[in-house]
Amino acid sequence: MPDARRRGRPPRIDRARIVAVARTMDPSTLTMQAVAERLGVDRKALNYHVTDRDGLLELVAREALSDELAGFEPPAGASWPEVLRAFARQTRAGMVRTGAHFDHVRLPLGTGVRAMEPAEHLLRTLLDAGFEPSVAGRALSMLAELMYASARDAILIHRLGEHPQITELNRMLAEADPADLPAIRRLRESGEGMDDEQFEFDLDVLIAGLEARLAPGR
Repeated sequence: MPDARRRGRPPRIDRARIVAVARTMDPSTLTMQAVAERLGVDRKALNYHVTDRDGLLELVAREALSDELAGFEPPAGASWPEVLRAFARQTRAGMVRTGAHFDHVRLPLGTGVRAMEPAEHLLRTLLDAGFEPSVAGRALSMLAELMYASARDAILIHRLGEHPQITELNRMLAEADPADLPAIRRLRESGEGMDDEQFEFDLDVLIAGLEARLAPGR
């Protein structure tokens, strides 16, 4: 009798199980083989769902971030600047909480309906405030880039104790003539850096620019 068993995907695993196992492992040492061993399957079985290690790491990071984004609760009755700030702060914090997985986060942020609902709410709020769709969309894109860059800086500072650009700048100033670059030296003496206050400044500038777009006669 011919073998009637179906050929194709092994029935023992699926993408959800692969991601669930991979999320419990250190990204720096995670391998397809290690995940396969945890699942009790052959390494090749993973290729039905994930092509390689980089793809798996990006998938894990995306799922971790999507879980963080899905927890957003917009303030009731808030103005559009308040909604934007709340969305930005909570999303940035969620990105930072992905920790070691952040190295594999890619833009755009989040996948799936549940993870995209916060962005949907912010876009609706901007449209209801009178922004043109193109402006609202570009604002969201700019905000995503700000959040990504700020979260990356925060993670680097946590890992290294100081942002590597600040370390390099301090080294360069120490080796240069004390009379060189007086404005930059003054800035460094003030203690300003890539921190939460910088992110709040970025939001202030973005909101001010958007408010100008709504000004009469624009």
